[in-house]
Amino acid sequence: MPERSDIPIVTALAQARALLYEAASSAEQRRLIGPAVVEIDRAIASLDPTASASFELTPLAASVPPIDTEVEALRREVERLRAITRHERGLLDALLSESPHGIIVSDAQGKLILQNRASERIWAGSSTAENVEGWGRYRAFHPDGRPFAAEDWSMARCLTRGETVPAEELHFQRFDGTHGMMLGSCAPLLSPDGELLGAVSIFADITQFKQLEADLRVSRTKFSTTLKSIGDAVISTDGSGRIDFMNAVAEKLTGWSLEEARDRRLSEVFRVISEQTRDDLDNPVAEVLRHGGIIGLDDTTLLLRRDGSELAIDSSGAPIRSDEGELVGLVLVFRDVTEKRLADKRRYFIGEASRQLALSGLEYDTTLSNVARLAVPHIADATLVDIVEPDGSLTRLAAAHASNAKQELAKDLSGRYPNDPEVPSAVHAVLRRGESLLVSDVDSMAWQRGSSQEPGGESWSGAHDPAYLALLRELGVRSAMIVPLRARGRTRGAITLLSTESGRRYGVDDLALAEELCNFAALALDNAQLYRESQQVNRAKDEFLATLSHELRTPLTAILGWARMLRQGSLKPDTHVRALEAIERNGTLQAQLVEDLLDASRIITGKLRLDVMLIDLPPIINAAIDAVRHGADAKGIELAVQLDAGAGPISGDQTRLQQVVWNLLSNAIKFTPRGGKVSIQLSRVDGVARVQVSDNGQGIVPEFLPYVFDRFRQADSTSTRPHSGLGLGLAIARHLIELHGGTVRAESAGEGKGATFTVDIPLAPRGAIAALRKVDGMSALAADAEPTLQGVRVLMVDDEPDARELVTTVLERKGATITAVATVDEALSAIAREKPDVILSDLGMPGEDGYSLIRRLRAQSPEQGGRIPAAALTAYASAQDRTRALLAGFQSHVPKPIEASELAAVIANLAGRTG
Repeated sequence: MPERSDIPIVTALAQARALLYEAASSAEQRRLIGPAVVEIDRAIASLDPTASASFELTPLAASVPPIDTEVEALRREVERLRAITRHERGLLDALLSESPHGIIVSDAQGKLILQNRASERIWAGSSTAENVEGWGRYRAFHPDGRPFAAEDWSMARCLTRGETVPAEELHFQRFDGTHGMMLGSCAPLLSPDGELLGAVSIFADITQFKQLEADLRVSRTKFSTTLKSIGDAVISTDGSGRIDFMNAVAEKLTGWSLEEARDRRLSEVFRVISEQTRDDLDNPVAEVLRHGGIIGLDDTTLLLRRDGSELAIDSSGAPIRSDEGELVGLVLVFRDVTEKRLADKRRYFIGEASRQLALSGLEYDTTLSNVARLAVPHIADATLVDIVEPDGSLTRLAAAHASNAKQELAKDLSGRYPNDPEVPSAVHAVLRRGESLLVSDVDSMAWQRGSSQEPGGESWSGAHDPAYLALLRELGVRSAMIVPLRARGRTRGAITLLSTESGRRYGVDDLALAEELCNFAALALDNAQLYRESQQVNRAKDEFLATLSHELRTPLTAILGWARMLRQGSLKPDTHVRALEAIERNGTLQAQLVEDLLDASRIITGKLRLDVMLIDLPPIINAAIDAVRHGADAKGIELAVQLDAGAGPISGDQTRLQQVVWNLLSNAIKFTPRGGKVSIQLSRVDGVARVQVSDNGQGIVPEFLPYVFDRFRQADSTSTRPHSGLGLGLAIARHLIELHGGTVRAESAGEGKGATFTVDIPLAPRGAIAALRKVDGMSALAADAEPTLQGVRVLMVDDEPDARELVTTVLERKGATITAVATVDEALSAIAREKPDVILSDLGMPGEDGYSLIRRLRAQSPEQGGRIPAAALTAYASAQDRTRALLAGFQSHVPKPIEASELAAVIANLAGRTG
């Protein structure tokens, strides 16, 4: 270097340049000092063109004074920049040293030039200290286990493609051979001009996090499996009340799947209302936030499911808190308690119904009113009670509603529009079928259009004008049940339960509860009605006994009065004949009364029997007409007869059928005033023979018409009634017709408008016509010539002297020879003396009776009289008595009072004098 005066200046400038380069350790710092270095180089070149900028310069001595102010300023700037560089280098060293993340820096050729302590910790060693260029010690793996190739590394992708690699997870092997997971990212380092200077990779060891994450998944799986396996429904939410979990039970109860419910607010999926008020209840999330602890919902809570149905539930909720106490969620546990709630209701209703029934006793109207009120509001908003009257009509017995105003509306409905059996309705259908009707969702428009609802397509309301429909709409019916009141096989009425304001929809469980309650009420109603009926029957019996006493005493008075006068011999000859006629007439009347009583008894005990054969009706009707003609002529009543000869034949008992026709004609004549008209018609209608008896007499009041065929019932049972009788004739007639498979009905337009009785008897089937013996009209009823008893020896046994004398007189007039005795021993002694042709014995006698006589007689040999034919003559006239007598050994059974011709025919038959 040449010796020049400006050499120290050149040296100082070179020293400054060296100091700047020493201070600028980074490319950025070198960029910043670039202009200053250029100016220094220019100054050196101007002073010494031969100087080289790259030569080694030594620092100036501290004693060298500053050349000039520019150089001094330049030195101070160099010192400031050096201080900045030291500070930034310190910050960078601290960042690299204290960072929890691993950092590796490479140059543009992929040479590793920097690695912090975190990187050494993560990799369990340093690579740059031993081999800054080597990647051989770094090992990573794909998820399938394949090792990373050189081009797979994120830093390689940055250097070769210039791309920034976002966070990615990879499996790696540490230098000590252990394995782990890391999360890393890589970005290229570029100069201001966009030149690739290198790449930096930042990564974190997430092995523990991944293990915790796996453990959490296992815990979640266990927790989820546990919640899924328990029997209760579980829903959990996040801190904002949005659903994040539901188990299968919760899905089933709410009707929502977890996928559908996730992230929805709990109040959308879990909507609860009060069973009593039907009001929405507070959201459990709000309750937990308000109280800050475990909460339980009211025990009358109903869950509204997604499809609109309801479930009774028991539930509780609890907050989920973090370790710091922060509310991070809610867990809700609930279960379906519908069955339990129904069981509780059943116990309550049955217990309360028992109490109400006990209080109301046998007053069924009070009972049913109490039951109607009991159902509101627990299972219904409105209840209607209808009962079946004896004539088949319906009566609205009670109406209860949660709202007093609408209770009055329901009463107004039944008052303005009473049940009309001619208008088909659901109540009539339930009563007819005896089965309950459940309408879960009543279409609000069904009332307007009168649509058909089950069962049978009947109009649900039976509505028939706009005002009626308006009342129904005002009631606002949403769901309904109609339950029949059935007990002991009879339908007594129906209870209608309606859901209105509450909006509840009835289901099969509600119907089961309603049916149980109604069955209980029906039994009470049946007991009450049976009690009323028994009271009515008892009153009718009392009236009947009073009437019977009167009816028996009346002919007895005439008989006894005329008999006493005849015995005194104080009657004139013409009066003597009238007395005998009066005695015979009243005796016949009394015999008929007794026969009616016996028939009634046979009907009650089910022992009335028919002697069925193939017969034509015209001769039977004519015989009955002949029997009543005298009475009709006496009152000037016209008998109009119109008989269809082709109206038969039928299978029946001709005697009993004649009794029926005689009864109907007798009643018609009895209740027709003088100069009136009675008509009888016989016709063939729709496979039946129809007999109609009509009159223009006093008629039947509507109130009594349903009871006209009841035993012991009379429209007028007072002492001032104008007509006598026991009130048994029509009851007997109905039973006889029903035994023939037919029907009988009464019709009357009211009092003073006459009455018509119609009898329908099925025609005989063709097979019966061929199989049964046909009787020509009344040939069997016509009296044959009485047989002769001349020379027949009869032993008469009876403890009553009057009866012995009467029978003796009757038979002796027929030519028989009579031996009359009073006891069994006397009878056996008489037989021993002389064997009779026929024995006629009473059954009821003191000591030994007729059964004892026949047993002792049949035990003897034929030579001793053991085979003598015998007839029982007795007041025991039932079919059972007849059977017992025949089984004991009698050949015939003759009931008292005796008919002379019938008794003679029996004796002749036993003595072999017939045929």
